[in-house]
Amino acid sequence: MTTQKLQLQAVASSAICALCFILGVITLKWIAPDIYQFPHGRIRVILEFGWLLHLWHFAVFPLLGLAVFFLNRAFVKQSPTTFQKLAILCTAVSFLNLSHDTTMFIIETMSNEMLIRRHFDSDYMQAQLTIDIYAIVNKLRASTEWGIDLWLFLINVLLLLQRRFHFLLQLWGIAVGVLGMMVLNEAYNHLSMVYLFGMITWFTITSVWLILEKRQTMPKTQ
Repeated sequence: MTTQKLQLQAVASSAICALCFILGVITLKWIAPDIYQFPHGRIRVILEFGWLLHLWHFAVFPLLGLAVFFLNRAFVKQSPTTFQKLAILCTAVSFLNLSHDTTMFIIETMSNEMLIRRHFDSDYMQAQLTIDIYAIVNKLRASTEWGIDLWLFLINVLLLLQRRFHFLLQLWGIAVGVLGMMVLNEAYNHLSMVYLFGMITWFTITSVWLILEKRQTMPKTQ
C-alpha cells in the first residue's frame, strides 16, 4: 500500500473513531442517559428505541474497533523497523480490542432482541433477566474493556519514539489511556465523561494532523 493510501486510511479511521465517541457522548449525556441504569433505565431505552439501539451499539463497538484496528495498521506500516516489537504489541492489543468490541456487540444485540421479543409473566422477571445479563456484560467489560486504553497508551509511546506529530499530543494520549483504565474502577467512574472528551480530543487532533501530513506529502503539480 502506498504512503498516500496509508495516510488516507489513517485519516478516515481516526475521524471515524472521533465520531463514534461523539455519538457515544451525545447518547449518554442527552438522548439516553439512563441506558446503563439497570434494570428499569435499560428496559426503557430498549423498548423505546428498538433497532436504533442496535445501530448505536454497532457504532460504539465493532465500527470503533475496526477503525482503531485500521488506524493502528496505518501507523505500524509507517513505523521504522527499529520499533518493530512495540509495533507488533500495538497490533496485538488492537486486535484484542476489536475482538472485545465484536463480542460486546453480539451480546448486547442478542440480549436486547430477547428482551423485546420475549413475553414476560411479570415486570419482576423482566427486570431480573436484565440484571443477570448486565452481570455477564459487566464481567466481560472488566476483563477486556481496557483494550482500547492500553492500545492508546502503547501507540502514543510508539509515536513519541518516532517523534511524529507533537510530543504534547502523545503525552495527552498516554494520559487519556491511563485514565481510561482507571475509570473501569468504580472509584473513578465519575471521570468517565472527562475520559470520553479526552478520547474525542485526541482522535480529532490526530485526524487534523494526518490531513496536514497528507497535504505535505502530495506531489506538487506544475
